[in-house]
Amino acid sequence: MTTIQPGDETAQSGTPAFTAPRGCPADITRLYGTTPDAGRDELWAALRERHGAVAPVELETGVRAWLLLGYHENLTVLQNPHMFARDTRRWREVVEGRVDLASGRPALSWRPNVLYADGAEHTRLRGAVVDALARVDMAATSRMVRQLCEELIDGFVAEGRADLVAQYANPLPVLVVNRLYGLSDSYGHMLGDLTAIIFDEDAKRGEDAIARVHQYFSGLVDRKRERPGPDLVSWMLEHPAGLSGHEVAHQAALINSASHQPTTHLIGNTLRTLLSDNRIRGAYTDARLPVQELLDHVMWTDTPFQILPARFALQDILIGSAEVRAGDALLIGFDSAHRDPAVRRADDDGTGVASGSRAHLMFGAGPHACPARELAKMIAATAVTTLHERLSGMQLAVDPEELCWMPSPFLRGLRALPVSFAPGEPSTLDPAAVAGEPASSRGEGHRDPSAPDPGEDEALEGDLLDRLLSWWRGLRG
Repeated sequence: MTTIQPGDETAQSGTPAFTAPRGCPADITRLYGTTPDAGRDELWAALRERHGAVAPVELETGVRAWLLLGYHENLTVLQNPHMFARDTRRWREVVEGRVDLASGRPALSWRPNVLYADGAEHTRLRGAVVDALARVDMAATSRMVRQLCEELIDGFVAEGRADLVAQYANPLPVLVVNRLYGLSDSYGHMLGDLTAIIFDEDAKRGEDAIARVHQYFSGLVDRKRERPGPDLVSWMLEHPAGLSGHEVAHQAALINSASHQPTTHLIGNTLRTLLSDNRIRGAYTDARLPVQELLDHVMWTDTPFQILPARFALQDILIGSAEVRAGDALLIGFDSAHRDPAVRRADDDGTGVASGSRAHLMFGAGPHACPARELAKMIAATAVTTLHERLSGMQLAVDPEELCWMPSPFLRGLRALPVSFAPGEPSTLDPAAVAGEPASSRGEGHRDPSAPDPGEDEALEGDLLDRLLSWWRGLRG
């Protein structure tokens, strides 16, 4: 038995002192169910007082794990892949037959992508993803994101009211990623609709949407093999790591899923903060608070990721006072870690922003840290800045207490963010001028992937993406 104490990077000998997750049910706290209106702050505090840095929890009936509450415990687990694996097939509940990974638990399933890989396989897959993302021209992509923000705002600016989640924060990230795949916005809107259904509470519709999303990425890879371009999928297909088409489809799906909901709720939570905290809004409006510092504050105090599943112990180990057995699941507690009294500090600069907020864990740490963090922050910063510039007199259309949160134990985000503002005019900016040079190439002389190919929606006659788009358009009438 080894032990980890706060701040340790290596394990030392110790003595077990706690019951494993399959122990007394009275000690197990359920994380599923309705999210309290005030969030789970009080729950984290109660668990910390009762159990210390690590608490036994239940994700659903009979599905138990450890939740890491302490900041240093979370960081240590993230930074030590030789002690904590990411591959869910190592989970003792799976090995011993109590959990079936194919039974519809998306957060705890297994996919052949870099998120669930360890060791040499992780290195091979991550290399293809990182190298493809490195070829994205961030300056040009920033202009493309600004163009998309302007177009989304144009869709509701004349109304004087909007739901900033459904009409703005939710569609934006998937439209950006879809363009970086080299497809026109029709496909992005379709992918956004399907992704939203997956996160809805209708299980039957969700299963059908998952199947359609798989078709999207399979069709995307097939099309890019036939017609490669300056886009993320084509770059992964040609990478020297030699990924199969099946593997590229799964990496592309991961890029979308990892960027969509977290970025949506980073934008939504940031806008909610500006609309409900007069001190922070004043500092931002007066240019005393740069947008990147505002985002860091939100990622620290209202992080879109509450919990990230999961790591799996590769040996028996003592973390804090919890006796973790080999194969146990350890949930990364971002939100609880940020509220750890050992690292939590008040603001000291007069803006209302938490001191030390740049130390947030939203993008992870160690070898599995998010390779697209700069892209995600740029999308969120552009979204917040553009909206602030375009909408005059923006305010919440309901009392802050009436805002409803998603029920997910993993994500922290609003179902809707209704606002009112002074009606305005659509933008007069030329989309071509806003988009600028190619968004995903650096001097390679390719077309701009933010703009549709001639005849893109017709594409390759009868290919899978074409048929899927026709099906989606039929649903929309």
